[in-house]
Amino acid sequence: ALLLVLMAAALVLTFNSFRLAIVIGAVGFLSVGLALLAVATFGAPFGFMTIVGAMGLIGIAINDSIVVLAALEENEAAARGDVGAAVLVVRRASRHVISTSLTTIAGFAPLILAGGAFWPPLAIAIAGGVLGATLIAVTLVPAAHGVVARRRSARSSAKAEEPRGSIGLAGA
Repeated sequence: ALLLVLMAAALVLTFNSFRLAIVIGAVGFLSVGLALLAVATFGAPFGFMTIVGAMGLIGIAINDSIVVLAALEENEAAARGDVGAAVLVVRRASRHVISTSLTTIAGFAPLILAGGAFWPPLAIAIAGGVLGATLIAVTLVPAAHGVVARRRSARSSAKAEEPRGSIGLAGA
């Protein structure tokens, strides 16, 4: 529980947003399902090594998503919710995400092909989950960021239009 709180605090402080931290947390949660789906698809046994693989996958999936989200936040137009700018940013960032994912999958391929009951479940959970987590990082994360950015932009526009001295609805 303490590690989860520290991780959430680090994400909130990094992105200065609870909503963006929730997006990253959702990616971590979804990656566990992707690992289990990969293990079930390959017919590997579910056991301790599958659980260890799924836990390792959470970190990889979160890192992929942080790379994409940080790139979106660094670009001024994409940070405001401009879809065209976000597409360009994700296209550039996805090069790094996809290349690291492919090398991870290739690195685990010998363990998958070796067979047995000990290492393949771990390798399948990580390699299969990384494939799905990469798709999430380049599709779901930018879409969720766009929703958050447009709401943030609309809120700041509403505050800018509010006359000075007015307390607005928030103060009522």
